[in-house]
Amino acid sequence: MFEYLEGTVSYKKPEYFALDVRGVAYRVYISLRMYEKIELGQEYRIYIYNHIREEEYKLIGFLEEKERKLFELLLSVKGIGVSLALAALSTYPVEQLVSYIQEEKIARLKKIPKLGEKKAQQMILDIQSKVKHFGMEETMKEDSAFTWVEDIASALENLGYAKKEIEHLLQQETWTEYQSLEEAMKGILKKMKQS
Repeated sequence: MFEYLEGTVSYKKPEYFALDVRGVAYRVYISLRMYEKIELGQEYRIYIYNHIREEEYKLIGFLEEKERKLFELLLSVKGIGVSLALAALSTYPVEQLVSYIQEEKIARLKKIPKLGEKKAQQMILDIQSKVKHFGMEETMKEDSAFTWVEDIASALENLGYAKKEIEHLLQQETWTEYQSLEEAMKGILKKMKQS
């Protein structure tokens, strides 16, 4: 299982590219938006989703962790597989796709190839509540905001705090004041104890 791979793009096609990691070339499947961004001969860190089924094993690649995170959420929607999730990320940038899901813009979602009205509604139903923290990454540094939010929410739940209480506090949080996940956790725990 790969978390990410760092290497050089040795060739690329709209559907996938080859990432040369010290002489070993990995075939990595990508969205069209990513195809447009990567350049031959350039080095990249590619975040990997390991797609494993009985008869196939595919590496799906992303330039940003937030893109992989959204891809994983799309796969959790009933009726959406790898091809359709990649089509969604090929059609819209992450922030735009998230806003269409949040605002229930079915007409916009239907512009994704092979995503009809029923699947667009299913997408909203299944992941609308899960994408509400996706806007936070703009206010933070390289560390992905949603990773922080999920880790902290999970830790607080394990400590016995109520879900509604956690969500309320995390939505109001000013993330820029923290330099690391550990610092954010300490600061938020302090606020939870005070509330």
